Amino acid sequence: MNFSLYNIMTVIIPKKAYLTIVAAAVRFANARIPKDDWLEASGVLIGKNVGDDVVISAAHPIMHQELDKNAVMDQYKWKDEDYEALSIIDDEAFSRGEFTVGWYHSHPGFKVMMSHIDIRTTLSYQTNNPLAISLVFNHMRLIKQIELPDKKGDPDIPLENDPGFKIFRLDDVSGIEASYHPIDFKIEGYESMTQLIQTTQAFIIDVTNLLPKEGLIETYQNQVNKSIEELNSQLIGTEEYLKTLAREGATSRIPEVLLNQTRDINKFVERANKKIEKMKEFLDYLEYKERNIIIHQALEVINLWGQKVENLETDLRAISQKF
Repeated sequence: MNFSLYNIMTVIIPKKAYLTIVAAAVRFANARIPKDDWLEASGVLIGKNVGDDVVISAAHPIMHQELDKNAVMDQYKWKDEDYEALSIIDDEAFSRGEFTVGWYHSHPGFKVMMSHIDIRTTLSYQTNNPLAISLVFNHMRLIKQIELPDKKGDPDIPLENDPGFKIFRLDDVSGIEASYHPIDFKIEGYESMTQLIQTTQAFIIDVTNLLPKEGLIETYQNQVNKSIEELNSQLIGTEEYLKTLAREGATSRIPEVLLNQTRDINKFVERANKKIEKMKEFLDYLEYKERNIIIHQALEVINLWGQKVENLETDLRAISQKF
């Protein structure tokens, strides 16, 4: 999937890095959050240069704007832990023969372009690495397949199979000019752009429901508790059904009913497991500074479901033995 523009550089983006950018951005701007409270999110891109090309290996979410109702605009507020995260990421990348090849940030609900602040930030990257890049993502561009017009009042610009972002580089690293140009890119891991758009739009829905900007542990607890309660309900319902058959003298039906009930329970467990796997995956999209604390707690919660499923065969056998 090549997006030919007019620059000899091509940026290679693996599927995991692309989904990381999408998830980190949507977490702070989605249908569950009032639009006035949508916040930008940003992070760094790790990889290497191969000739004139940039080959990205990973995207690391670092921070997001802080909501300030009294300010003219929400701002990024750097903390010591953010600088520490960048240092750790750089060191780990260097040990693999890689380095920071640029940065990304989101423009939730507004035009994909570079503001004067974005230009200054990109300048700091390109000053150290002339091939550094800046990726700007807007999830609404991906969802609606439109770009906002250059002038207010003009019609939206229709798009087709657009992944929701553009990649830019500055024309002049001296800082005298503020002009920039888009860069060609290729996203790996998809059979077609149609597949990319469809699966990523579904992915955005999952992120909206399973990766809240706050209260992630509570969200995971609710999801796991709900699944365990439903599984318990199905087990109790199965036993009650079999008791009814026994009381009515229809014991000959018990093996068939138990088989059908077991099949339905296993189907439910399969669906629940898929959601649990998504919850595990989404832990990879947390900001770096959150990971040490939240991931351990989240996995403890998720393991409660694992323990319940491990005992499922024993529970079904115990029900069967009663009849």
